[in-house]
Amino acid sequence: MIPENKIICGDCLEVMKVLPDNCVDLVLTDPPYFLPVQHYVGTRESGFSKRTLGDTSILSGYFRTFFKELSRITTTAGTWYVFCDGQSYPIFYQEMFPYVKYVRPLIWDKEISYNGYTWRHQHELIAWGEGEESQRIPTGDGDILKCRGVLQVNRKHPAEKPLNLIGKILQKHTTDLILDPFCGSGTTCVAAKMLGRRYIGIDISQNYVDIARERLAAIDTGVSVKETRQGQMPLFPIEKGNGG
Repeated sequence: MIPENKIICGDCLEVMKVLPDNCVDLVLTDPPYFLPVQHYVGTRESGFSKRTLGDTSILSGYFRTFFKELSRITTTAGTWYVFCDGQSYPIFYQEMFPYVKYVRPLIWDKEISYNGYTWRHQHELIAWGEGEESQRIPTGDGDILKCRGVLQVNRKHPAEKPLNLIGKILQKHTTDLILDPFCGSGTTCVAAKMLGRRYIGIDISQNYVDIARERLAAIDTGVSVKETRQGQMPLFPIEKGNGG
């Protein structure tokens, strides 16, 4: 049985194992995509400070297993959107490649950079892959998505993505069941519910699962969780797009 319209607390690799084959239409997720290698700290004087590409093997190994399982539960007409950055995109490309007809990068332009030195981050990448039988969408939109990030003071999760950005991506598709295996505070599921789609969210943190469930419940009142606490402002609207 498919646990649709639910947020599940658990390890996504274990949860996905119990989902049936070919049940998911679209995956939109933001995994913890690059973990710094810590064993170099304090080793400079001992001569072991140089990094190698082999250091990415842990990340690559994990996502090899992840995408293999994701392929089993996704329909052949399915679509994947996986947030990443310039360092993790090559790994995601390599591990997604066997399961989709192509992998392409979308660019999320946050329109503003944060204070700091030299060149500051103003964008993130989204690894986009489509199944062999996916439908072509005649929209003509470019592959640079401009959307301001969520202000830090308003975030319910450190890596929270803007609802408007997620909604715009989902509106490209008429697909039904949407999966976010690393759902965090639940933005993908919130957007899916607002669009009348079925969803499954998974997160290993009970705290974020609780936040996601609270946000979803608040949709029925027409007021978001955080905005309710600040004074009954309406939910942030998702712009109408050319998609389904």
